Amino acid sequence: MATFQIVQEKEGKWTGPETAIIHGVRIPKARLDPSFREEDLDDFQTRKDDVFVVSYPKSGTTWMRELLWQIYNNGAISDENIGNRVFWFENNAILSKRESDHPESSPDSKPVMELLPSPRLLSTHLPYDVIPKGKDETTTCKYIYIARSPKDAAVSYYYFMLLFPEMGVFTWDLCVKLFLQGRLYYNLWTDHVLGWWKHRNDPNVLFVKFEDLKKDLSSSVRAISEFLNKPLSEEVIQRIAHQCSFEEMAKRPDTFKVFPKLDLSYLRKGNVGDWKNHFTPEVNEKFESELLAKTREHGLEFD
Repeated sequence: MATFQIVQEKEGKWTGPETAIIHGVRIPKARLDPSFREEDLDDFQTRKDDVFVVSYPKSGTTWMRELLWQIYNNGAISDENIGNRVFWFENNAILSKRESDHPESSPDSKPVMELLPSPRLLSTHLPYDVIPKGKDETTTCKYIYIARSPKDAAVSYYYFMLLFPEMGVFTWDLCVKLFLQGRLYYNLWTDHVLGWWKHRNDPNVLFVKFEDLKKDLSSSVRAISEFLNKPLSEEVIQRIAHQCSFEEMAKRPDTFKVFPKLDLSYLRKGNVGDWKNHFTPEVNEKFESELLAKTREHGLEFD
């Protein structure tokens, strides 16, 4: 039996997806493994060589997952779905003790997180206060957090939600409203981003901006590999930067499908500044005053 509350937003002609509330965090129930329980987050033990890619939704998660995998594999390319290489934490059974309760979560269908061989490459949208952490230096793992301007993240969120017409009419105005109120997945953008930003100087946290990846991907690959203690030759760094450009990744659409059997991709445009094609002056002012003003107070700004 699940130990969490299920909520479902309703606005006008739109009925949102079922959302699980786990430790106060809104998580999509459809992507949540049936065995996932609040207490399992506390019981899950990280390993020193674990690496988590973390982000607020629609902030470059897939991009960073592919970068991480290629860095660990010396610039190799794989046509296997990204979900089978950098495992989505919430989408899999965390502890093996739950297998008997939910046979569909057995290793025959999906991996159990605690049973994966090291090093485990994982991804998640969990906030800093909720994500599993090591109990001491022998179990303290690494986290790569990728942040994106809330303006572009909101636009990407909007188009992602349009891929689910069965939920009803999801308008841009509704997306803006829910985004600003923190009623979409993983709560309020500012809380999520600032929660990680405050730990940017921790030795096991690398805070990266989506916009910086776009400006100079080669330098970002170099910085990520150094953070991971995975030295790469300059030739491999340049190769990874080329292979992980949006144009090159878009050539392998099956690799980045949300669900391998459905034509639903994580990739859309991967642009910076697309918000200018959608924001009115009034919406822009709301994002500036309600979101970005708060991050600037903490020294976090976006180009």
